[in-house]
Amino acid sequence: MYTDYKSLPDSMEANELADYFNEFISIYSDKPKNVEALNQLHELAYRQWDTYESLDEDIAAKIESYLMSAIDFKSYEIMDSVISIVENLTMKNVFEYIINNKSSVSASSILNLIEEAEEEYADSIDNPYENLDDWL
Repeated sequence: MYTDYKSLPDSMEANELADYFNEFISIYSDKPKNVEALNQLHELAYRQWDTYESLDEDIAAKIESYLMSAIDFKSYEIMDSVISIVENLTMKNVFEYIINNKSSVSASSILNLIEEAEEEYADSIDNPYENLDDWL
């Protein structure tokens, strides 16, 4: 039986989440990269964001690889999920790949999604917490 990551507590420690990210990778890495799987990963990414800590490098590399293989510039739902995960996990390489390939996107709704993400996160994707002191 797989864990439904949506059922996890909203607030978790990064080391607890690491176990769930590893579980996700072992379960989903060889399955289709569909919206349902990406929604599960988004649940983990959302909780990771709230830790104010970066992912473990090994886990980050595996998630980055997963996301790169999930990208589908023809699917709004897939790209919406991928971009949201990338933003929450601050995956600069995936973000830059998406931005650098936006010229190949033919659907205006997907292009708008990418351009909005670029406008909002391009300056902070590699250090999202840099202005945290301004909030405190």
